[in-house]
Amino acid sequence: MSNVAYFKAEEIAEGSYRIEYAFTDREQVYCYLVEGRDRALLIDTMYGYGSLRSFCETLTDKPIELVLTHFHLDHVAGNPEFERCWMHHRDIAYYYDSRLASQEKMLDHVREEAFPELRDQVELSDMVEYRPIPAYPLYDGDLLDLGDRKIEVVYVGGHSAGSVAFIDKKRRIAYTGDCCNSNTLLGFGNSLPIEEYLRNLLHFKHYQKDFDIMYGGHQVLPPSVIDEGIELCGRVIAGTDDREEREGMFGRKAIYGAKHGESLIERADGKRFNMSYNPDRILSEEKKARVIGF
Repeated sequence: MSNVAYFKAEEIAEGSYRIEYAFTDREQVYCYLVEGRDRALLIDTMYGYGSLRSFCETLTDKPIELVLTHFHLDHVAGNPEFERCWMHHRDIAYYYDSRLASQEKMLDHVREEAFPELRDQVELSDMVEYRPIPAYPLYDGDLLDLGDRKIEVVYVGGHSAGSVAFIDKKRRIAYTGDCCNSNTLLGFGNSLPIEEYLRNLLHFKHYQKDFDIMYGGHQVLPPSVIDEGIELCGRVIAGTDDREEREGMFGRKAIYGAKHGESLIERADGKRFNMSYNPDRILSEEKKARVIGF
């Protein structure tokens, strides 16, 4: 393994750290370490570049439990360094079916993204070889006990069927993954219809009084973005959204609810929330009653 410093951390509150990559300024992805009296909680593991576990052990000497906001590769690829993880039960099957990039492809990508002076220093052994680890289910309302504080699990399915936020009421922080941001992607096969996502945002809003800031997987946003998300979902359902067609993630055509400004995370009207969606998956599928023959 090389001596490249892959990570850096910022203490965002007492015993709470935002971790990001230090070898590049082109990968805006975050994970978080929350240290309690008895144990620490790691929220997501990013892309699997470098030894995240070793870095976390420089920040805490407490045993580390891994929890996940959802199953997508930019949040789970570093998982194999840990013995087990916890995620919402609706994402577990998708997690086990995930097929991520090989170590060789990861190394090629790191060399493309790294600062020029580091490109010849990174090594194949720095890349975490992906494999699913045992995943245990989380449910809405679960409390994760760190000894001196409890982190609450809040279900906000939409981006993925099992997306969650973790709320630290003691520090007034919500760790939100990709569940509500300026580029909320709702067009994946595992994403929920807009109508269901709206219900989950309304549920999330019940907790809005408990936090002052939302630390996400790619952005840091104010809690008011939840209200903007609720508003835009309502417009999509009513058919009064901007329905902007433009290039989205991975160069694919996407439909967005609100017109963009100059970048993919800016809205023309100055608001912060936006989402891409599948126009064929706006309303929830009609629930069918069981027919029981005696």
